[in-house]
Amino acid sequence: MQTNIKARLIYYAKLSKPRIIWLLDLAALSGAFLSGRFLPMNLLLVLVGGTLASAGSMIVNEGIEIDRDKVMRRTSKRPTVMGYVTRKEAIYVGTVMLTAGTLFGLVDNVWTAFFILLGGLVYILVYTVWLKPRTPLNIVIGGLAGSAAAWAGYASSTNSFTLASLFLGLLIFMWTPGHFWALALRFKEDYGRAGIPMLPVIMNENFSAKMIALSNALMIPFALVLSLYAGTMYMVVAVLLSIIQMYFSIRLMRNPTGEEAWRSFKFSSPYLAILLILIVLSRII
Repeated sequence: MQTNIKARLIYYAKLSKPRIIWLLDLAALSGAFLSGRFLPMNLLLVLVGGTLASAGSMIVNEGIEIDRDKVMRRTSKRPTVMGYVTRKEAIYVGTVMLTAGTLFGLVDNVWTAFFILLGGLVYILVYTVWLKPRTPLNIVIGGLAGSAAAWAGYASSTNSFTLASLFLGLLIFMWTPGHFWALALRFKEDYGRAGIPMLPVIMNENFSAKMIALSNALMIPFALVLSLYAGTMYMVVAVLLSIIQMYFSIRLMRNPTGEEAWRSFKFSSPYLAILLILIVLSRII
């Protein structure tokens, strides 16, 4: 019995995509510190609530996506595809977790709960159900789910939505397309087999590489404007990281291959993570 429980917990942990959740939690943490107010209990509520809601949304997503995941090499070993977790079970458990996460946010304040719920609903209903199977703009609009994590963190400390939190959310929103289009270019055949119209599936490699570079270029002003709130150290590092990010983008335009796309993708995660960490450090220091 204990073995079965442990196995199921492992399955759900895998389905929750912890590598994405930690970045969403970091976005919430940076939002909380960007406000300039450190309220430990409020921070705990938004991190616990956000983690539950994010994990639940991922699990629901993978319950819905079983048929597509089956034909994609990258996702063919997920517990839902292997039959360890059924579609109905994943959707039910994930929905309960999303609801619980929203309630944790509500203990904090209404704004926090609203943004936690907004992130989950955008990811499940807007991105997964509506946009992903229909348009290459899926990941563009779906990026609002990540923005909501930052807005929830800011709201947890201030019970408000301000220009500062808007800029932080827009950084994440603008970062998302270039990051995931690079992934889609690397696994273009996978997405094609699944019938998912990601940009690199319906457009050629040259055009996709240009759009990745354009997306990354449009992201940089939002990264830099946050130096108004995070200070000089943040600005210097943001400039250096942005130069490196554009270096990878230019390399990809010159050689639009899966290997170059993978290099761009692998750098973009630490790019965002370091900026979010610097926002936290700027407020602590």
